Amino acid sequence: MNVLWIFGVMLAGLNAGLLVSGLLEGRYLQRVSLTTFLQVHQPRDLMFRRIMPPILLALMACCLALVFFPSGNGQRLLALAAFVLVLADVLLTVRRMVPLNLQLGSYDALSPAPQGQDVRQRWYALHLLRTALGVGAFTLLVLIRPT
Repeated sequence: MNVLWIFGVMLAGLNAGLLVSGLLEGRYLQRVSLTTFLQVHQPRDLMFRRIMPPILLALMACCLALVFFPSGNGQRLLALAAFVLVLADVLLTVRRMVPLNLQLGSYDALSPAPQGQDVRQRWYALHLLRTALGVGAFTLLVLIRPT
């Protein structure tokens, strides 16, 4: 149980850290031109499309395992709540963020379409929500503290 909890906290912390760094970077990139934003966002999105699915799937598996192998009374509920937050993050990403990322990826970074600015603002708003979900899941897993 302790190893599973440590691995889950590590994955949740990694996810939360990546989301917070993306949020901070996005905050800075709101001040730059759409061209500059796309030159940063497009390659970053390609990288994250490769690394995030395994991290999130492993994190979901850890959360579920912690639900079925609890070592204390409230731990099952905390693990289940963390799983729900990660699942909400995955659903938000697949249903809302991926289409926005694909749209942003389709623009020519040097002469982007005018609607790209609106897409960028929607992406940032949804990323803020994703970050809250990721930080929430991390917090819940830290609170488990197995015995």
